[in-house]
Formats: sequence, C-alpha cells, structure tokens
Amino acid sequence: MDINIIITQMTILFIIMALGYLVFKLKIVDESFSKKFSSLVINLTMPAMLLSSVLEITERQSTFDVLLALCIAFVMFFIILPLAGLVLVKIFRIKRASSGLYIFMTAYSNVGFMGFPVIEALSGPVGLFYAAIYNLMFNLAIFTLGVWLMNKDKPQKAGFDFKLLLTPGVIAALFSIILYFINVKPPALICETIKSVGSITSPSAMLIIGCTLAKMDIKSVFSDWKIYPWTIVKQLVIPILLWIPLSMIITNETLLTVTFILFAMPVANNAVLFANMYDGDSSLAARSVFITTLFSLVTVPICVWIVQFI
Repeated sequence: MDINIIITQMTILFIIMALGYLVFKLKIVDESFSKKFSSLVINLTMPAMLLSSVLEITERQSTFDVLLALCIAFVMFFIILPLAGLVLVKIFRIKRASSGLYIFMTAYSNVGFMGFPVIEALSGPVGLFYAAIYNLMFNLAIFTLGVWLMNKDKPQKAGFDFKLLLTPGVIAALFSIILYFINVKPPALICETIKSVGSITSPSAMLIIGCTLAKMDIKSVFSDWKIYPWTIVKQLVIPILLWIPLSMIITNETLLTVTFILFAMPVANNAVLFANMYDGDSSLAARSVFITTLFSLVTVPICVWIVQFI
C-alpha cells in the first residue's frame, strides 16, 4: 500500500476544507447558505455521484462476488457497525443528545469522498467497482438508519417515520442496484450530466465542513478529549477486529483489500451534512471529521501493517 497516495488525498481534502473556513471567515458565505448548501449536496449532488459510480462501470465482475459484497455491506452498515457504535456510546458515556450522532460516525466512514480516490489509485477500476458496490449500500444505510439515528433523540421525532425512506439518496441507491443488474444505461448525454453534477459532491462537502469549523473556537476542535480514544477504537481496533472474520469469508483478494480499506477510513463527511440538515451537533460532527481524517494519515498505514502479520 502506497502511503503517499493517502497523504496526497488527505492534503487535497484539508486544503478544500481550509478554503471553506476562509470564505466563511471573510463573510463570503454565512450560516444560512451553509445549511442550504448542505441540503443541496444531500438531495442532489450525492445521489448523482452514486448513480455516476454505477453508470461508469465497464467491466462486469463475478455475480457471486457482487452479491457477497452487497451482503457484507448490508450486514456491516445495518448491524455490526451500528452495534459497535452503540457499545462505544456506553463505554465512553456519551450524553443522550449526542448518542445518535456518535453511532452514525462510528458506523459510517468516508466510503465515497475519500475511499474512492484511494481505492482507484491502489486497485484500479476493479477495486473502484467493488467500492461503488459498498457505496450503494452505504447510501441506502445512511438515508434510512442514518437519518433515524440523527433524529432518534428528538422528542418531536421519537417515532420512526417511513417517509424518511423516500429521499433522493435512497431512490438513487435502489435505482443504481437495479441498473447494474439489468445492465441498462441511459444515453451518453444523460450519463455525462449525472457525472458532472455528482463530481462537485466531494469538494462541496469539504467546503461545508470548513464553514462549520469557522463557526467554532478553533481550540475547541482539539479540546474534546473523548474524540481521541474513540478515534483510536474506530480507526484501529474495529478495522483490525473485522479483518479476522472478513479474511475467512472473502477469497477475492481485491474485494478483501477494498473492504478493509473502506472500513478503516475516517468519519464520513455526511455526518456534518446530516447534522446541519437535521439540526444536530454539527460542531461535534465537524471536529470528528477533522480529527479522524488527520489521524487516518497514521491509522490506515498502521492497520495495513498490522494485518500483514495476522
């Protein structure tokens, strides 16, 4: 694994985040714009990015490996990782108001924004194809269970509303799976349009994170002590523990590598976008994205080095 690839991707993300911080401080944008921009990214550009990742697939893989990847992603994103988040909430005695966000951040790593470019550089188009499959289930999970987690501790939204399922993200995820299996693609003009819209998602998300950080006292980014041990568990302990059963289940080396790397990624940018959209603790989400992304420069290579000896 080339550490330089990870460092390069992290540097790009931090530069864009810094630009978001700068434009907010210079009052080029304000809080109202940031919240509306978050809604735009969640409801338009992210679904477009998801559709684009499937429409660009040119090399079809083993049906067994595709179904295995879907099953593993479903179990991880809907069961194993949320349960791990719940355990960490109990261990670190997270206050009730932030418990849903912590579970969200534990379960959902940066599969698309950071995972895609890293996987593409490491494993090429085949690796990116498997990453796209994980991204399908990731989006389905965050727009269903993830939305519920963001709202679960709000008295006015204590019950689950099935209308939350009818979001552009869920519809795009389901539609993408159908498109892949029936092997049908829209005309090139439509595909290019979807690709162009989806391509602005990653920089837009990082700009939003920068804007959120600009509203905070910069010292507070590093002052929340609970983030540090939680980050170590999320980005070192959990991926290494997952490697053991996954290596017994997955025989396809590329799929195994993609699976491990994606689960070792830092907190998904979606945590900040969703916290903004659903009036959650966006400051906590932004701090966690910043710290875990920074730590991933070290934790991902350490994870890879450790599993080589397991």
